[in-house]
Amino acid sequence: VAHVLIVGTTGSGKTVLARTILASLVDIHQPADLSLLLIDPKGGRGYNPFAGSPHLVGPVATDPDSGAAALAWLVATMEQRDQQQRSTPHIVCAIDELADLLLTGGKPLQTAVIRLAQRGREAGIHLVACTQRPAAEVMSGLLKANFPVRLVGAVTSPEDAKVATGIAGSGAEKLLGRGDFLLVSRGRVRRFQAAVAAAGGLT
Repeated sequence: VAHVLIVGTTGSGKTVLARTILASLVDIHQPADLSLLLIDPKGGRGYNPFAGSPHLVGPVATDPDSGAAALAWLVATMEQRDQQQRSTPHIVCAIDELADLLLTGGKPLQTAVIRLAQRGREAGIHLVACTQRPAAEVMSGLLKANFPVRLVGAVTSPEDAKVATGIAGSGAEKLLGRGDFLLVSRGRVRRFQAAVAAAGGLT
């Protein structure tokens, strides 16, 4: 299973898309087979629907310090599994506002995310990361190279579209928002409509 990077401005629907992915995983996997580690520097608002889920390995990390601690635990788990040649149960780590977390967390946190992106899959650890800001200076080439699947919503410029998708001329800057996304994988681009937030729930 590939790591997934979700990119889009406010209103693009990226957090709802991430929640939809997580809800689907929780629906079809028992806690013995799948664990969730959720990091939301915005105070937990994005992942509040999963509070109390038996799939969680711990409380939602809601600030950079708790996010760094959660990622340090995940790196240690990965290293232990490497030694034991074990990859189950699968752990999905969902990170909202990845770029902000990387900026505020500094080099140790950036190193942890890159190590997990490079080596996590073999240990049964998978990342689903969201960011508003696909700027090249924040999302380094090494980090992006390890997210082979990108779900790109509305962005503000052709430059941001190129950084987010990894290809020129994708048209991501022309997307309409509210769940209008591009799936970018293996050099192919496909447009799709994701679930969007509406009064009373998702549509």
